[in-house]
Amino acid sequence: MPARIVLFGATGYTGRLTAERLVALGERPLLAGRSEEKLASLGAALGGLEWRRADVYRRNSVFDLVQDGDVLVSTVGPFAKWGEPAVGAAIAGRGTYLDSTGEPAFIRRVFEEWGPSAARGGARLMTAMGYDFVPGALAGALALEEAGEAAVRVDVGYYALGGGPESLSAGTKASLVGASLNEGFAFRDGRVQVARAAERVRDFRVKGKARPAVSVGGAEHFTLPAAYPRLREVNVYLGWFAALARPMQAATLVGSAVARVPGIRGAMQMAGERLVGLTGSPEAGTTPGGLSWIAAEAFDANGLALAEVHLSGADGYAFTAAFLAWAARRALHEGVSGTGPLGTVEAFGLAALQEGCEFAGLARVERPAAGA
Repeated sequence: MPARIVLFGATGYTGRLTAERLVALGERPLLAGRSEEKLASLGAALGGLEWRRADVYRRNSVFDLVQDGDVLVSTVGPFAKWGEPAVGAAIAGRGTYLDSTGEPAFIRRVFEEWGPSAARGGARLMTAMGYDFVPGALAGALALEEAGEAAVRVDVGYYALGGGPESLSAGTKASLVGASLNEGFAFRDGRVQVARAAERVRDFRVKGKARPAVSVGGAEHFTLPAAYPRLREVNVYLGWFAALARPMQAATLVGSAVARVPGIRGAMQMAGERLVGLTGSPEAGTTPGGLSWIAAEAFDANGLALAEVHLSGADGYAFTAAFLAWAARRALHEGVSGTGPLGTVEAFGLAALQEGCEFAGLARVERPAAGA
């Protein structure tokens, strides 16, 4: 049977958007998820697509989705809870795995825990293939290319302008709760090491204004050093929180200490997920308004800024769905470079990555003038 694109989590918020983008590109993905009623309805609405029921609580049903050479796209989150079966299915099926996660703890597991098995078996694992953390890989790579061999550090900042908490899907909110409570990491002194979420705060100049952002674990801590071995430090920041950045830094310091008490972390996460579940979310199948902005700066060993790159465009959900569709289609028809856990620069090359991001609605903008 010819290789296929399999979309697991097709009826969820991001899954539905991704299915629509794939069909717009001329693909006919196999839709997979828990609800037969929703799958049948979506399949019919998108031109009679095939579908299959699969549930993370029935691991064999997920493993049965993937055949040799298939491209498995997973949008089933929170990934820390439900993401493992799809990774295992891709490894067992010698397929190419892509997901939409932005959860640092899950990203680290893909690279460090499951990556070696994938490399041995010939599978390809491409995690965090949306917003976050693909745009930062592109912006960071462009800045490093411009800076040249002297650049040994890169800082990346993510901003979402014009959207509030109500613009986040239920899955995103649950993922943020887990990310804020789990152990963070960063690439420092030439290796990935433990680093508390929001341990650092810095400003990036975005649309003429200095905007604070807090440090987080991200895919760039793995993917940029793999593409640019001269790197000694990678910093990734989220600027979603504006004036709350420094209070958040203090809160995570206290929270990390409290979470060390046995049983407390799980209780805090459960309570947090219940709380965010009470807040509003966008209607399924729609994309809220908003503007994404990504800044990247490359530095030499003395901390001198050598290059700066800014990208802007579609809101995070629109970008994620479109990029996942582009990447899945490219992986199916043209393949990717390498096996095991891969970053986008490694897998596609910088020129193709830039093409894919532009397709998904993200383009380079002029660097803001000093003092602007």
